[in-house]
Amino acid sequence: MSSNTSVARIGAAVFAIGFSTTLAMPLFTSYAARDGGGAGGLSAAFVAYAATLIVTAPLLGGLSDRIGRKPCVLAGLVLAGLSTLSLMLAPGLAALAVARVLQGLGIGLVAGGATAWAAELATGPDAARRAARVMAFGTAGSYGAGALSTLAALWLLGDGEPPVTFWLHIAAVALLVPVVARLPDRRPVARVAWLRLPAFPRGTVASSFGMFAAWGVTGVTITSVPSALAAAGHPRLGPLAVCFMILVGTAVQQAIGHLPARRLSLVGLPVLGAGAGLVILGTLGASLPLLLAGGALVGSAAYGFLFVGALAAASEAADGGDRARAAAGVFLVSHAGFCVPPLLTGLAVDAFGAAAALAGFWAGLTALCAGLAAVLLRRRG
Repeated sequence: MSSNTSVARIGAAVFAIGFSTTLAMPLFTSYAARDGGGAGGLSAAFVAYAATLIVTAPLLGGLSDRIGRKPCVLAGLVLAGLSTLSLMLAPGLAALAVARVLQGLGIGLVAGGATAWAAELATGPDAARRAARVMAFGTAGSYGAGALSTLAALWLLGDGEPPVTFWLHIAAVALLVPVVARLPDRRPVARVAWLRLPAFPRGTVASSFGMFAAWGVTGVTITSVPSALAAAGHPRLGPLAVCFMILVGTAVQQAIGHLPARRLSLVGLPVLGAGAGLVILGTLGASLPLLLAGGALVGSAAYGFLFVGALAAASEAADGGDRARAAAGVFLVSHAGFCVPPLLTGLAVDAFGAAAALAGFWAGLTALCAGLAAVLLRRRG
């Protein structure tokens, strides 16, 4: 088996695992309405994914070194399949919370191990970079593809549940398990530490908290924005804007990797604030052009400028042995952003209405972005 084929198979497994995390996104508001949970209940079920990653990441980070890459990727595939199965059997907020926990565990298992495995199996010139590119697409590309495929199925085939994409995902996981099981694996290293705490090298706090802001916006866009649009009679506009946000962000991510880290963050912060403002205006006015324009800006900032800038800053500031821990610090802050702002905003929507809650969120976001930009500019001077 060629190295390219092996890397592609690992990339396909990562794609299937990431695909599960957004597969049900167009149905989130239906689950909330069915169970009477409101925006706050939907946000609480949604953030179970990020909360699981925050709690388990220090333990899962070194697991593939101890037991091997293959068992972690296989377990991630099984967990992704079980998450989809749970939503097929009992669609609603409780099943969504269970599915999000399973997805968080699955992503945590493959976050570092799958990329390392692909790099170990790749051969030839620039092998590590090629493997990383495949893994990046398998991760970020799958997030947009999952929601978009289900949205297309609902439009083309009607609102029957479960959508055909759920069945297709289960079938893909069943096919990939034996394919991945036949790949060669490295020998486990028994002396690797179980616990890997994240690190924040000097000078990286501002860029890391740029990701708190970035993923806070994406989390609100995935939860409170669709809830508000569904309440106004537009249940499909929110998922469409989310898909566009992720796909544009993935494209921008591939195009900006060579810019300096600080410049990436300084560009991303105002773009994020402007995009969030357009998304909120588009939500309150049910305007598809504003939602798409805002989603494009948010995606460019969150998945492009700020994400790449934060990871680059952490990598540049850390010593070789601490780069993995520094990257883990970025992901910890990012997933905290994926938890706290969406949950607080969802609760505020239920308590004060969408307009007041989203306006308050945008005010807090712009203040945070301005403060982070000031810190970055001061460090440059």
